[in-house]
Amino acid sequence: MSPSPLIRVLTAQDAAAFQSLRLHGLQNTPESFGSSYEDEAGRTPTEIERMLDARPNAVFGAFAGSELVGMAGFATTAKAKQKHKGLLWGVFVHADWRGHDLGRKLTLAVIDHARAHVDTLHATVMAANLPARTLYLGLGFTVFGFERDALRINGQSYDDELLRLDLR
Repeated sequence: MSPSPLIRVLTAQDAAAFQSLRLHGLQNTPESFGSSYEDEAGRTPTEIERMLDARPNAVFGAFAGSELVGMAGFATTAKAKQKHKGLLWGVFVHADWRGHDLGRKLTLAVIDHARAHVDTLHATVMAANLPARTLYLGLGFTVFGFERDALRINGQSYDDELLRLDLR
């Protein structure tokens, strides 16, 4: 393993690597995502390329050599009354690379990017995902809501906490 993966914004050229890692995460930790493998598997390469190149939205990737091993996304809305808010989404680090501080580095990259575009950054975390919850709260996010039974996967219910980070 490379000691220090490179963090950078993904582009259309990274679409295949993004889709591969995203589907891996959705299959292996489905409770960590609002989306599902079934929802994402049918996305075309063109759809993914457009999503990766849509600015000011961005997906940051952690690369160990040429291999994408982690990601975190930032999204805004086109709605005029909500343009001041952004969303941290899709944070995932491959199991082989956990414990290398990549989740924190990717989340910080999103926060730094978000500061130039929005006043507030929102995120959702599964309430039982203590490592992710600890990471976000440690970076200054605060809980502003709780959604019981937010996700159901194979009959299992998962609760979510709604988080907010003031960037002003």
